[in-house]
Amino acid sequence: METITTPARLRHALLLTALLVRAAAGAPAADECLATWRVGGVAGALGNVAVTCRDGDAACDRDGTADGTCRVAASVCLNVAGCAPGTLGGLEITGAAGAAVAAQAAALGFPATGETCTAPAEVAVALDGARRRRVTLRARVSGARGDDDRLRVRCVRAGGHAAVVVTTDFETGVLRTVATQAPRRVGSPDVPIHSDAVVRVSGGMVFVLNRFLGDNVQRLDTRGGLGTRFQCSTGPASNPHDIAVVAPDKAYVTRYDRAELWVVDPSVTDCARFRRGTVDLSAFADGDRLPEMSQLAAVDGALFVTLQRLDRRRGFASTGSSRMVVVDTATDEVSGEIVLHGGNPFGDASGIVHEPGTGNLVIASAGDIFAVGDGGLERIDPATRTAAGTFFVDETTLGGNILDFVLLSPTKGYAVLQDSALGNELVAFDPTGATPPRTLWAKEAFLPDVVLGPDGFVWLADQGLPDPGIRLFDPVTDTPVLARPLRVGLPPFSIVFVP
Repeated sequence: METITTPARLRHALLLTALLVRAAAGAPAADECLATWRVGGVAGALGNVAVTCRDGDAACDRDGTADGTCRVAASVCLNVAGCAPGTLGGLEITGAAGAAVAAQAAALGFPATGETCTAPAEVAVALDGARRRRVTLRARVSGARGDDDRLRVRCVRAGGHAAVVVTTDFETGVLRTVATQAPRRVGSPDVPIHSDAVVRVSGGMVFVLNRFLGDNVQRLDTRGGLGTRFQCSTGPASNPHDIAVVAPDKAYVTRYDRAELWVVDPSVTDCARFRRGTVDLSAFADGDRLPEMSQLAAVDGALFVTLQRLDRRRGFASTGSSRMVVVDTATDEVSGEIVLHGGNPFGDASGIVHEPGTGNLVIASAGDIFAVGDGGLERIDPATRTAAGTFFVDETTLGGNILDFVLLSPTKGYAVLQDSALGNELVAFDPTGATPPRTLWAKEAFLPDVVLGPDGFVWLADQGLPDPGIRLFDPVTDTPVLARPLRVGLPPFSIVFVP
């Protein structure tokens, strides 16, 4: 595979706290194999493990809500596979916030001679008004040989300093940065990108997925700038759509125009080591032999992958039988299949949404993108791996196909709709249906992305000529914050935030 390195001018110092950083203390000895911490369902390095989580980041905070507490799922595995096993007499968990893990440890049977793991348990780190707090848990195993490993979980208050924006006219792609504080200066990193690209933040890393005819993943270096750290191919005509990091050296990439999900190493600088493996999803394809894998979410050791299952022989028509497959992130094997209520789970610029307060995943099914009335928002319970079987908000109620959406609370959300005349509009809606939706902005042009910013405002990418840019809305009043959009050069397409 080819590596493309681009020098970057240090226009903005964008410092990013890693969400999953694991550090082994010194070279691991044989006894380190007796126990290891597993965070988010993925085994960490042998020895001590450190995790930093930003409050509300669904990649590490289980409730996905910026509520002042990081809730990180952790477990302990004994007699790690590939190492010399020992006969263990017990497992002791000590430290603040370790009660739930200790309860799971007490449920294990001893003596233990083979590989076994505690069930995932919540390590809750409350900020109590501070910017950051840390707790330390210790796992001690006893027996003929012993092992003592620490887990440090640091919780960081939600917030951010800059938006990273993909701008494009679909002939040229340009990256921009926008400060989230007034006067919201726009920066121009010297980072070439493809004309069809989206930007993602996962596992504390920033990626550009260069999609149709780009066919590569580009990781940006945030240590003092946004230079390209690597740019690695995902295979010819693969069309990568999303990336989910589950460990510092492990991530998954959906390839929309291929049947194999890629397992990759996002820590590399040499693209020859980028691909770690593949997960074959061809069994879930429709008649055109491609499943159209699109968006990702990683929850407690499971990777959830949306499959649109569109029929390319009929102009990418919805087959009405879309799926979500579940991949075990420890084994990289398919462990389940969820039949969705709607067809064509659509998300052009955003990943799978986590519902505030419930832990549910929420997807928008568009069905026939040129017709209104066959789609809506659907909940998936990642714990039971079941879909609700109905829409809790439908297209008819909102007035159009849901192209993108954001949920702020059980009673407040925003959605970008495409109406029957193919116009776009931003609406505010109540997921409970208690109040009717309200149109806040309407354009004939494409409104590709809507996100909640760390400044508390709703950011909308508006590609409408002659005045494209980013529009901000106050979620308290549902009114525009700025008289004119933030101009970012080419029309904006995809937005993420980095601290």
